[in-house]
Amino acid sequence: MNNLSKVSLLRVQLINEESEICKQPGIYCWWFKKDSAERILSILNLKESEIDRIQKREIEGEEYWALYFGISIDILGRAKWHILQKHSISAVKYGTLSTLRQSLSALLDIDMSCSEDAVNKFMDRNCYWEWEYTDDFKEKETIELSSDNKCYPINIQENQTIGKDIIKKLKDIRKKHKK
Repeated sequence: MNNLSKVSLLRVQLINEESEICKQPGIYCWWFKKDSAERILSILNLKESEIDRIQKREIEGEEYWALYFGISIDILGRAKWHILQKHSISAVKYGTLSTLRQSLSALLDIDMSCSEDAVNKFMDRNCYWEWEYTDDFKEKETIELSSDNKCYPINIQENQTIGKDIIKKLKDIRKKHKK
């Protein structure tokens, strides 16, 4: 998303306090501190070529990695879903827990039904959320998710930026933590 014309970037812990996020269509990206990104990705055994294709950026003097890309017809609703969602037993059981939260729970090695606090703290301490409003987000999604020079390792659905073996491994890890 570095090349997008009008993007906004916000520390996750501040999103509840901000009113600048609107209920509009758009695309978004999750940025993780380098050391935290390396820690949660270590279990996936990424190839060096995949790690090289992860977008990296300095934010407030620290290196961050873009690990997750998304699209929504309601950016405000999607932000709240990923950031504020409760890890209820029914959300875990019926698969309505945010895909990002499912992956983070599994990569942090905590069962999903009891990982809400840990995931919240992890995101608050280690993440920025970037978004752009757009009416033509399908085209941008195609460009971002199929690009040869980018890699979003914790995306699962329709992710063509990473090897199928990594996606399978992440799905398997998520299944083990779906409790």
